[in-house]
Amino acid sequence: MVNAKLGATMPGQQTTRYIYDSIATDAGQTTFNFFQTFAGKNDLQSNLTTNKLDSSESMVIKSIYLTGNITQGFTGHSNLNITVGNQVVLKDFNLAFNTTNRGVSFDRLHSGASSPFFAEVRLLTDIVIPPQVNFKATLEIAEGGTLEGENVTLGLKGYGTIFSAGSTF
Repeated sequence: MVNAKLGATMPGQQTTRYIYDSIATDAGQTTFNFFQTFAGKNDLQSNLTTNKLDSSESMVIKSIYLTGNITQGFTGHSNLNITVGNQVVLKDFNLAFNTTNRGVSFDRLHSGASSPFFAEVRLLTDIVIPPQVNFKATLEIAEGGTLEGENVTLGLKGYGTIFSAGSTF
């Protein structure tokens, strides 16, 4: 039943998933495009080689994790957009209230005032990445920008299915 809801055509192994992508920044960069370019990245920079899951894999996103050595952290206003297929499933989400003393941290496990370089958002509504569907994420920050060579990482945590050969081999 889980496989049917996730769109997986073959039975697979249910598991927790964590996919991530990192970007080495240019000086003054304020826009970051995740899960779009994988050329030249090693396993510590991204655990994917393409921006879609295999035909027997799928994922439900339960949490979004963002960390980076941005000069001023994520203290200014920002827009985070996640696109699955042709639909923007998370639109213009502002991380600023999670990473400063403006409000309470979304995940209630971290102090936003003392952790400006870290943000984790637990979702109330699941975001599903079906098999063989392109996905991407875009972050725009309004203040600060970056220095040359700083690193920004976006991770998506949740559960899903991965390929399991089982008794087929």
